Amino acid sequence: MLQSYFFRLPLACVVLFTLSVGTLLAAPPEGYRFLSLTEATQLASSQNKPMLLYFGRYGCTTCRKMHAEVFNDASLHAKYNDAFVLAYVDTESGDRISLANGERITEMQFASRSRIIGTPTFIFFSPDQKVLFKKAGFQTIAQMSQYGDYILEKHYQSTPLQEFMAGQ
Repeated sequence: MLQSYFFRLPLACVVLFTLSVGTLLAAPPEGYRFLSLTEATQLASSQNKPMLLYFGRYGCTTCRKMHAEVFNDASLHAKYNDAFVLAYVDTESGDRISLANGERITEMQFASRSRIIGTPTFIFFSPDQKVLFKKAGFQTIAQMSQYGDYILEKHYQSTPLQEFMAGQ
C-alpha cells in the first residue's frame, strides 16, 4: 500500500509538471501585453487602436523561434506594446471566449472558424476593427516593423500592402 502511494506521487508530479510546461509553451511572447480576444476586442474598440491577433499553439517551433528572434527586438517591442492592442489565441485551447455577437466558443473553435491552418498566424486590424491582412508563418523583425508602420501611418487607406512592402 505504502509503495503504491510513493509510486503515484512522482507520477502525479510528472503529470502536473508536464501540464504546467505545456501552458507556458503555449503562451504569447514574454514582455508583451497580450490579452484574451474578448478583452482585446473591447479595449481596441474603446481606445480606437489597431489590433494584432496572434494565433499560436503548444509545441509550435516557429512560434518559439518568433519569440526568441523577433519579439525580443526592443524597437518592435515598443512599437507593438504602445500602439497596438494585442490578443492571443491558442489554436488548441478549450478556453472559452465571447464574440462580439455574444456567442461563447472555445479558442480552438474560433481558430477553426478563422481558417487558421498553421501557427503562428497574425491578423492585423485597423482602429475601426476591420481586418486589414493576415500573415502566416515566420515573419522577420523587418517585416513585423513594416506591418506596424503600414497600419500606424495609415498606408492601408491608399496603398495595398504588397505595394507598400515593395517600396520599403
